[in-house]
Amino acid sequence: MIYYFGGHLSKKKTEIINKQNKITMEERHRRAIQQNFTSLVEQTDLDMMVSALYERGVFSEQMIEQYKDVSKDVRYRKRLLYMDVTRRGPQAFGHLLDALFEAGHWNLVRDLDPHSALHSRPQTTRRPLPDTSSHSSENNFVSISAQKKKTKSVPEPAKSPRRHTPATSSPGPDEAEDTAEIPQIDVVKSTKFYEDGHDIKLYRTRGRNRGVLVVFTYIEFLHNTASYRRGADVDCQRLKYLFNELGFKVLSYINLTESETWNTLHSLKEVVAGVDCVFIVVSSHGYPSSHGSDIDIRCHDGRFISVFEIVNHFNNERFPALRGIPKVFIFQLCRGNNESFLYGGAESDGTAGGAAGGAGGGAGPPRLLPPESPGGGRALDRVTSDILVAHSTIPGNVSFRDRRDGSWYIQALCSVFAARAHDCHVEKLFTLVDKELHKNFHVQTSAVEKWGFNCRLYLHPGLVETDGAGEP
Repeated sequence: MIYYFGGHLSKKKTEIINKQNKITMEERHRRAIQQNFTSLVEQTDLDMMVSALYERGVFSEQMIEQYKDVSKDVRYRKRLLYMDVTRRGPQAFGHLLDALFEAGHWNLVRDLDPHSALHSRPQTTRRPLPDTSSHSSENNFVSISAQKKKTKSVPEPAKSPRRHTPATSSPGPDEAEDTAEIPQIDVVKSTKFYEDGHDIKLYRTRGRNRGVLVVFTYIEFLHNTASYRRGADVDCQRLKYLFNELGFKVLSYINLTESETWNTLHSLKEVVAGVDCVFIVVSSHGYPSSHGSDIDIRCHDGRFISVFEIVNHFNNERFPALRGIPKVFIFQLCRGNNESFLYGGAESDGTAGGAAGGAGGGAGPPRLLPPESPGGGRALDRVTSDILVAHSTIPGNVSFRDRRDGSWYIQALCSVFAARAHDCHVEKLFTLVDKELHKNFHVQTSAVEKWGFNCRLYLHPGLVETDGAGEP
């Protein structure tokens, strides 16, 4: 008997599914999956996609057992999954698109299906956005929220994410009932490219490969090593939507162990080559390290990885492909135990006891030594540059998170980036984020560090340069 989420598929229906799957998938659909294979493997959650495709009858109960084999690497199992999808008949492609949409991977839907309703609309149907100039500028990244009524998967009016979830519940991090809800964020698009200043140049962000956002979200922790982070999944959904609208490709990872986090960081070299900029977001419980001023980040298995280890992984020596490319790190986590104010209904991303042991290896900023002149006339250059690090709070303090609406800092960040990324560089955006944080929540102060980040970074949402000219 083949079970189907508490029920079962009749023998007749099973035979029908198997008969349909014997028909070959259309070549253009198979080619689309092959062309986006790396993105599918890197951006999707295996368990979520297996469940969604099983629910739609693409795979039987016996078929999905191979994807549950934890003795094999998760990427191997995801590669196997998407290769098998191409062999599951002509309807499998449509089921894959539906599953990706409900999981919030709207950028993948756009990449796979050139006829998707999530692509650009004609200028005559565009909904005006606030605070734009009188000159209309169409863009390549449609406001997906305005397309919601046109999409059969989400027929009802938009709602604020998670508002229907009781505060006392403990939902799983990938709860299905919320995955199709699209956050309500209207991104104002740019109408012009900004140019270099007299003494401060600009990072070049005009190409179609505008950037990559990589989100590491840790919500629950094995053996109750830390409290469940209600609201963190709301942050993840908001960030995914925001950066999709800004023109970025999004990679999202939830509840990775320490070793899986490191494996993922190493694998990013395959997916970030050629981008204009990189944003890395890490959201978890944070603790002051026993090694200097660093902060330890708790992973799903209870082990730690430090802020410095993550940032230092992207230096010019270890990641030469990103030399000269702006790299922005955003850390949503506590940096201490100080709570200057306790807000009813809010939680903090840390515990009073601090880290139990801290990150391994005693990693910390390297001691600087005077450089020696290299032989052969080679020019000296620094190991670290073009890095901006944004923290949701200042050293020693907690970072507040609302169980229903997500963290205060990410709420402020998404609001500011959506409204002002079209006319502000990133440093100014983070200044405005702190102002928004103070205006709305009063008690939390964010912080920004620059590590050789000496050019201006404009994101230019909605604009792409072609043959020397900007096109919307």
